[in-house]
Order: sequence, then structure tokens, then C-alpha cells
Amino acid sequence: MTPEKITNNELEGWIHSALASNPELTVPKNLTERVVQKLVKRKILSDLILELVFKGLLVLGSLAVMAGVFIWINGSNTLSPLYSYFIRNQYIIISIFLLVLITILIDQIGLRFYTAFKKEARLKV
Repeated sequence: MTPEKITNNELEGWIHSALASNPELTVPKNLTERVVQKLVKRKILSDLILELVFKGLLVLGSLAVMAGVFIWINGSNTLSPLYSYFIRNQYIIISIFLLVLITILIDQIGLRFYTAFKKEARLKV
């Protein structure tokens, strides 16, 4: 029988028969709570990462459209002075970019994950 066709009652019956056949096997009482907590953590983290990726793609897309319009209005030689400025100051720009990236990761994922998980834990108490 494939896993898709197994009903909850059949699965529960199999688990009960497996546990009854081996009396030495003990299952911790809070096993289901720990499994649910891990699943909730994983879901919250994946949602936050997906949201951050979506926001990042929105920002990059907006910058690409803005650069395209800027080139279309002013001509193709418009971005060469800006490019040479970025090349001259690449270490400072990369440092600022990394600082902003770390700050956004902490704000968008770290703090929101921590507060969301704490809200889930308070609801269970």
C-alpha cells in the first residue's frame, strides 16, 4: 500500500500494534510537542527567508527598471561615470553593502524568527 492511500486510522493502528509488540520501547510524553515545535520553527524560518528573497528581488527589479529608464532617457554613456566611481571606491561600497546586508538579515530573519517563536511558545502555556 502506498503512503498516499494510508488513512490516519490505519496508520494509528500500525503504530499501536508496533508499540504493543515491543514493551521495552518507551516514547517520551512530550515527543509530539517537540516535533510540532521543530516543524513550526522550520515553517516560520522558511517563510521569513522566502519573504526576504521576495523583497530583495523587488528591490533589484526596481533598480534595474530605474537604470533602464535612466539609460533610455539620457543615452548609453550616462552610467559610465557612475561605474568608474564604483570601481574607484569598491572597498568602501562593498563594506557598506555587507553592513546593510547583515543588518537586514538580523532584522528581517533573526529578530522576527525569535519573536514569532516566542509568541508560539506563549500561546501553548
